[in-house]
Amino acid sequence: MANTFDANTIADIIASNEMLVLQHRVTPLDKFATNFSSDAIAQTNNGNGARSTIQVDLASGASTTLTNPTNYEQGDSTLGAVSVGMSEYSQPFHITPAELGSGRRLEKLVMVNLYALQDKIDSVVKALMTASNYGTAVLDKDPTTVTTADIKTIIAATGKYKQRNLVTDASFWSQFAVTSDKNSLGVIDGAYGLDSFSLSTDWSGAGTNVNGFVGDTTALAMAARLPELTNEVREAIDMSTIELPNGLSVQVAKWVSLASRNTWHSYDVVFGAAVGDATAGEVIEDGTV
Repeated sequence: MANTFDANTIADIIASNEMLVLQHRVTPLDKFATNFSSDAIAQTNNGNGARSTIQVDLASGASTTLTNPTNYEQGDSTLGAVSVGMSEYSQPFHITPAELGSGRRLEKLVMVNLYALQDKIDSVVKALMTASNYGTAVLDKDPTTVTTADIKTIIAATGKYKQRNLVTDASFWSQFAVTSDKNSLGVIDGAYGLDSFSLSTDWSGAGTNVNGFVGDTTALAMAARLPELTNEVREAIDMSTIELPNGLSVQVAKWVSLASRNTWHSYDVVFGAAVGDATAGEVIEDGTV
């Protein structure tokens, strides 16, 4: 008789590995404007492949500051919204009865499929990082030899940003890793006048020659929900939810195929991203254009 794993045990394994796969691997979503929730959203198709639309708040104007006022009840603020089209992403994988007895095999399947899911979400965000969507802070040299002078160029190009969140590829990021120089700041948040300095390793889905992005919190608008399920589905499938370090909630589903008797799992999330304030972000090109 094959061993079985409780759904909560699977979720614990997922959570512990998620901490690993998200470290300096993908765009740090929590650095930008997010509307993440573990609430469910209806899976109504609007005809173009996207699911429902969620509005992410974007404050664009404050009321007038009063000087020596005699009437304190005057002034209007402006709160706009960015429409974010949502799509459901599901990462399924199965485990045979023979594999269920090996926790190591299970963890490997958990890890590789988490990589696949996070890569997909990252590609949705990276697709927005193009010169046509944002301005461009072009590096004037090979990204493998960037210096603090390039950081100064980036900061100068970001004008009145309240936050400067920099995400770059490994070639750029590695130039600022801690060295034997005791004065090296490394790539810790807050170094070089940046609020955050993160590594992301796959830029294939971004714009031409783009190998980095710097933005204020409002540069990107992202939303996430869990897929809505019928009561019949919930009764037939073991369900649990995990929250990732960046605030994104992912649904974990488990069921058994009556035909193969394999145990299936899937990680499910409804996610969308859109350009927020286009003036609050700059793509970084490698200087070869």
